[in-house]
Amino acid sequence: MSQTTQPSTRMSASERVADWYSKYFPDALLFALILTVIAMGLALVFTDAGPGGVMDAWFEGFPMLFTFAFQLAFTYAAALVLVDTPKVQQGITWLARKVRTPQAAYVATGVLGALTSFVGWYIGPVVTAIFARAVAKEMKDVDYRLISAIAYSSFVISLTGLSGTIPLFVASEGPLTETIGGLIGLKDTTFSVMNLVSAATIVIATTVAFYFVARSKTEVVSFADLAVGSNTATAEAGNEATENSNGERTFAEKVNGNRLPLLVIGLLGLGYLLYYFWQKGLAGLDLNTVAFIALVIGFLMQKNAVEYAASFARNLVSTGSIMLQFPIYGGIASIFAVTGLAGVLANGLVSISTPGTFLTITFLITGLLNLFVPSAGSQFTATAPFFLPAGESLGVDNTLTIMAITYGDIWTNLVQPFWALLYFPILAAGTKLKVRDFMGYCLPILIVVGIIWILALNFLPIR
Repeated sequence: MSQTTQPSTRMSASERVADWYSKYFPDALLFALILTVIAMGLALVFTDAGPGGVMDAWFEGFPMLFTFAFQLAFTYAAALVLVDTPKVQQGITWLARKVRTPQAAYVATGVLGALTSFVGWYIGPVVTAIFARAVAKEMKDVDYRLISAIAYSSFVISLTGLSGTIPLFVASEGPLTETIGGLIGLKDTTFSVMNLVSAATIVIATTVAFYFVARSKTEVVSFADLAVGSNTATAEAGNEATENSNGERTFAEKVNGNRLPLLVIGLLGLGYLLYYFWQKGLAGLDLNTVAFIALVIGFLMQKNAVEYAASFARNLVSTGSIMLQFPIYGGIASIFAVTGLAGVLANGLVSISTPGTFLTITFLITGLLNLFVPSAGSQFTATAPFFLPAGESLGVDNTLTIMAITYGDIWTNLVQPFWALLYFPILAAGTKLKVRDFMGYCLPILIVVGIIWILALNFLPIR
């Protein structure tokens, strides 16, 4: 373990918090299971749903995120295949070497993550995790836990950006359009003065906060400290284009080792992508598009189809946490929505609000509910019918209520390991890194971001 000072040096406050989090916060899967039990208990106590109704809701929600989980697993496996290729490795290494100091690495990771996440929540994690990993591999003085935390925390403004689920939801015709009071365009949500100013403030404030966290560190755990040996035997086993006992290659081996089939399909895919974005522009960018881009570029960069398949299979293992945990959270979300638990809790707490406290209480309630229902769309659908009428009765603009829900829904992602799984496959590949190793560093950021959003909701103009 590389250290900046003697091992006996007292840990800084941020290190003590992160160490506490690592020691006492359960594994991400156990966290999901604990939340499942709590959700079931709350539903039994606060709703009319009996044990059978609660179990039905849980079962119905289990497959709710199957499609989403597969999309993410495919995207990350394809992205990791791309990272595996020599040319991409060389390019990433070249870029990473442009960062000269650990402080510059931390700042660059945070700013890059914020910008790419604002453009698309499905873009930021891939780009930022690859960059953070590359920088940490090249620079031994970079703490891998801290730069992983910075990469993840940069995601906090993602759903206030161009791909924000709730802003896009209220800008499109849907089942809640009448409840909302008509369509609300992105100019009043994503591009509002309040949102743009608060997003910029968060980027600046978190960059400064992490700068001082890094300055105060007494111990550095580098990428090399956490790395495990690569299984080169497995990689070599994937290449079937080997010579037979006579030193000659069979027809099948020649075809398997030929790059042309993969290259042709890759070029066809690239051509279509150019046409697709020429037709649709940035509006055509979504998770499916990102997955297709990763696949096509991987086809263009890999040697042959057999090596691509072998690399994809190896890297798919890294996405196991997504495939396992997303359905569990689907079950939790279903319990809150189907039994009416989300509405009961929201309605009860909002009933004690005043015109001056409503937005803050809505923000805090939504943040609490986000621990159980990390899907923005699911939470908004379950709680908006309670929040919006309550806000209207107190004279609060519906747009402000919607933004309070949006901010609250993103806020506690800083301590909720669900979305950390978007970064984990890339950050953890080939290492002993665990989610709880870096999320403790996000706790101070939770406080900073919470204060900024509460002030923004209460004092900044929405239009």
